[in-house]
Amino acid sequence: MKKIVIGTFLSTSLLLSACSIGASNDDKLSDTLAKVYEEEQGYRDAQQKLAELEKKEQSTFNEAMKMTQEQKDEVLLKVEELKASLSERLTLLKEENESINNAQESLSSFEEIIKDEKEENIKTSLTDLKTSLESRYDAHEVVSDEYEKLTDLQISLYDLLADEKTQQTQLQEQVDKVNKQNEVVQSAINAFNEATKKLNETKSSVYDSLDEEK
Repeated sequence: MKKIVIGTFLSTSLLLSACSIGASNDDKLSDTLAKVYEEEQGYRDAQQKLAELEKKEQSTFNEAMKMTQEQKDEVLLKVEELKASLSERLTLLKEENESINNAQESLSSFEEIIKDEKEENIKTSLTDLKTSLESRYDAHEVVSDEYEKLTDLQISLYDLLADEKTQQTQLQEQVDKVNKQNEVVQSAINAFNEATKKLNETKSSVYDSLDEEK
């Protein structure tokens, strides 16, 4: 049987700690980015817990797959553990999405910062930064959506595992579906990580430009 991967939800961290750079408009930018970073703390906490759950869930699934038909009660116990873990992952995903949404709402002050900026080159840089932030959040939404699809397939797999009438071919087909969707999730995560990397580069460039204007 092909290997099933429970999930891969680890992603690159956003590097947006506060940085005091002097003038009032610059301070507004620092405050906004610091607020974004603060609001994403829930996202970072959820990521760590998700990774731990996924690792343990993978191990539990592998143990269940090694059991024989004569170990029906043990298999059912493992399946209950798997479902409980999956439910906890969905709760964490919800918390993570709330954290990201709150961070995204913190961008509301960006328009005022851009409007108040007198230098056109800085205004352009700030607009690019805002666009990068929004693109990153769009990428995260894709990850979240695809991850939910993955958990739907996983719960179906766990139900099949618990049903003694399930044929090996049925189980294999569902494993294939889970693995295929996991590849989609991984691709979405890679896109999110790339968006995060680009955002951090844009943020550094903006601060460099602001420093040059002093």
